[in-house]
Amino acid sequence: MSDRSPADALPPVPAGLRAVYALYAARLCAPGVRLRHYRGRWLALQRERALDARVLPVADEEPYGNRLTGFKQFQRDALAQVTPGTELVFVALEHGTWRPRGVDAPLLQMLAIRLEVSGHAVGLSGHVDLDDNGRPLRIAPAFALIVDLRLL
Repeated sequence: MSDRSPADALPPVPAGLRAVYALYAARLCAPGVRLRHYRGRWLALQRERALDARVLPVADEEPYGNRLTGFKQFQRDALAQVTPGTELVFVALEHGTWRPRGVDAPLLQMLAIRLEVSGHAVGLSGHVDLDDNGRPLRIAPAFALIVDLRLL
């Protein structure tokens, strides 16, 4: 039995966000993909068309500056380009490393996937593990992530 009350539970992940995660993870794991020197992308998509592969993003840039403050500035700039009240799905794809089992374990390559919906406190985060040559190995399950405490 859990000690947490229902009031302590996170708000739900915005509808459709898990499908967007699955879409981008699958694209990154397509046959022949190599991501060794891929810095990543920041994308802003209109929420109602986020799963449409033919739609152009509202904004699309390589990551710049500090990953957190730069991404927040990217989000503000993208929101300024659309009609107020339009919900955007923000996709951050960023190359990185992680050490899964303690300080002596080898660093592993990954491509982190972070998803947020404007105006929602909870997003998703996950990653695709990469081998030393940048080939995708496996898609990690996405987990809920608090992205804006002010909205809780």
